[in-house]
Amino acid sequence: MSYDVSLHATLDTGSAEPMDVCVADIGNYTSNVSRMWTAALGHPLADLHDQTAGDHTDRLKQAVIKLEASPGYFTELEPDNGWGDYGGALDYLRKLRDACILHPKATIRVSH
Repeated sequence: MSYDVSLHATLDTGSAEPMDVCVADIGNYTSNVSRMWTAALGHPLADLHDQTAGDHTDRLKQAVIKLEASPGYFTELEPDNGWGDYGGALDYLRKLRDACILHPKATIRVSH
């Protein structure tokens, strides 16, 4: 199982139906590192689903700082099966943080 995260915005093209546009594709990463993300964020990554990116920028910044400051702690949370690691979990969260900073009005979509 894995997480797919992206940021979406609604585009009014003048047609009867607004268009949903993906403005940032964070990509896919294994859910085996979800304990790391939960420990860093203070809640599961999936809780960000359908939330506004700008509302979570500060929390994502703090989560990245927390991950960077305590690599030993988070390395201990790496999955025994080898699917996912501290470096990958950190890079993924950095990518999400950066996208939220760039697109604060976008909606975060999390599927897993």
